[in-house]
Amino acid sequence: MLVRKKIGKRKDKILHAKEEKYDFLKHWAVVRRWAIYNYNLKSSADLDMLLFLYSEKLFTRSKFADYACFMPWEKTRFDRLLRDGFVIIWRKKGIGESNLYQLSFSAKKMIASMYRKLLGLEPFPETARRNNVFKPNASFSEKTLAQAIKRINNDFRERKQRPSPE
Repeated sequence: MLVRKKIGKRKDKILHAKEEKYDFLKHWAVVRRWAIYNYNLKSSADLDMLLFLYSEKLFTRSKFADYACFMPWEKTRFDRLLRDGFVIIWRKKGIGESNLYQLSFSAKKMIASMYRKLLGLEPFPETARRNNVFKPNASFSEKTLAQAIKRINNDFRERKQRPSPE
């Protein structure tokens, strides 16, 4: 990518801009808000916790509490995620053991979909049936998110059509 900079009346200086190797977090805010609206999460802290637990596979309630120290304090977060079906019991406690938990299938599917969207492997759905922000009764913030989703999908389509520089 070349950038031209005027340094005088007749001279241009050509600057070379470095191509960034990784830019998939560019759309993180849109992906995060999309997940919160479509999966009825209470806050981005819930999503952060689910992202942490995604790589943990099996965890105890104390492991959950250790990571919760880095988030806004909410006493009922674990119980709410369990009640809403994002966390399930993998093993009931026994003598000298504690309960083991894991993310539910739908929570794992949600996070895998978020990763695919960030990497540009999967577009956002643009129908009201599959994406709550495209519903006719959506709020103003959901409508602005829908516009951002359309721009991102167009960007990904253009990127796929361009030949790879390598």
